[in-house]
Amino acid sequence: MIKVTLDTDVLPADDLLEAARGLDCEFAAVSVTDREVEGTSFAAHVGPIGSVHEIVLFGEARFGSAVFGSQKSDETLGEILRIIGTGSFPQLRANLSEGQLHQLRDALILEAHIREQRDIFITGDARAFIRHGKREELRAAFGVRILTRVEFLNACTQNQLTAV
Repeated sequence: MIKVTLDTDVLPADDLLEAARGLDCEFAAVSVTDREVEGTSFAAHVGPIGSVHEIVLFGEARFGSAVFGSQKSDETLGEILRIIGTGSFPQLRANLSEGQLHQLRDALILEAHIREQRDIFITGDARAFIRHGKREELRAAFGVRILTRVEFLNACTQNQLTAV
C-alpha cells in the first residue's frame, strides 16, 4: 500500500485519484487542509479521502482534529520550518505575519505526513517544498518523497509508482 498525502494546493484531486485507480494507493489530507478549504468549492473534494491529524498547536488546531505531539514532533516541525523558511522563521511565534502563518501551516502538513510514515507527499507549492534544493534537503532530513501533480501523474502512467 502506497500512502499518499495531498497538500491543500493540489485540490481538487480527482485526476490524481483517477490516475492511481487500480494501484494500491491510500489518499489522505491533513486536518490543516480541512480548515483551509472550509467554505470553499474545494471542501467537497476533501471528504471522500482519508484524514491525517495535525499536532496540537494552540491557536491553530481544532479540538478533536489534532493529536498531542512529542518531543520528536516538535523537533521535526522546527527543522521543517528551518528548511522551508530558509532559516528565517521566527522563534517567537506570537505575532506571525500572514506569510509566516502560511509557512507554519505548510510545516504542520508535512510534519503530519512524516509522523504518520506516509510515502508520497504531493504538492504544488514549489516555493516551500521544492525550489532551491529544499526537496533534496527534506528528503535527506526525513526520507520524505515529494512530488508535484505532474510528477505523480507521470509515475502512475509509466507504472513507476512505488513507496519510499
